[in-house]
Amino acid sequence: MEWTIDSFLIANFILIVGSILQMATGVSVGMIIVPFLAMISYSLIPVPIIFASLILTVMMVIKGREHIDIKSVPQVGFGMLIGIFLSIYVLSNIAFNYLGYLFGAFILISVFISVKVKSFTLNYKINYIGGFIAGFMGAMAGVGGQILGLIFQNHKLESIKSTLAFLYTIFSIVMLFIFYMFDRFSYNDIVSGLYMMPGFLIGFFISPYFVKYFNPKYAKRTVLITASFGAIILIVKTFLQ
Repeated sequence: MEWTIDSFLIANFILIVGSILQMATGVSVGMIIVPFLAMISYSLIPVPIIFASLILTVMMVIKGREHIDIKSVPQVGFGMLIGIFLSIYVLSNIAFNYLGYLFGAFILISVFISVKVKSFTLNYKINYIGGFIAGFMGAMAGVGGQILGLIFQNHKLESIKSTLAFLYTIFSIVMLFIFYMFDRFSYNDIVSGLYMMPGFLIGFFISPYFVKYFNPKYAKRTVLITASFGAIILIVKTFLQ
C-alpha cells in the first residue's frame, strides 16, 4: 500500500476511536477497526494491524498487570496456536478478491456470538475451542479478541482488559513469527504497522478523559452496531467491485 496524508489521518482516526472504546469496554478493538481499515486497503489486515496493535496491548498489560488471570492461559493458548496454523493455510489458498467477504463475515460472526452467547460454564473444552476460534479469526482478520472476551466474560472488567491484552500480546508475537516463517510478514507490513502506531498511542493516552463518560453497557452496544455497519458496508463494497 502507498500511504498518503489522507490515508494516514483516516487510518489513525479509526484507531484512536477504536482504542478509546477498547479501553472503556474491554471489547476487542478489531471489531470496529478491521472493516474500516479494509476499506482503505486489504493489505493492512491482518499482519500490519497485528504489529501496530502491540503498542496498545503492551501498555495495557503494564498498566493492569496485577489484574491478569493466567490460570486458563495455557489451554486457551494451545487452542490459539492450532488456529493460527490453520489460518496460514486458508490465507495461502484464498483469492484476494474474496478477502472483503471474509473479513466482513468474521466481524458479523463475532457480533452474533457477542449477542447470543450470554454465559457458559468455563471449562477446559471451552478454553481449547475458544482459543482455537480466537487464534483462527485473529490471524485471519484480527478479530479474535471478542472470542477471548467471551471466555473471560465473568471476570471483572479490569481483569478482562488486562488478561485479554496479555494473551493478545503473547500470541501477536507468535503470529508475527509464524507469518514471517511462512514468508507473509514483509518490510511493507512493518512500515504500515509503524504508520498506524500513533493512533493506538494517542488513543491509549487520551482514553482516561473519555472512559469516565462511558456506560459500559451502552458502549458495548455501540461497538457492536458500529462493527456490524462497517462489516455490511465492506461486504457490499466488495460485491460492487
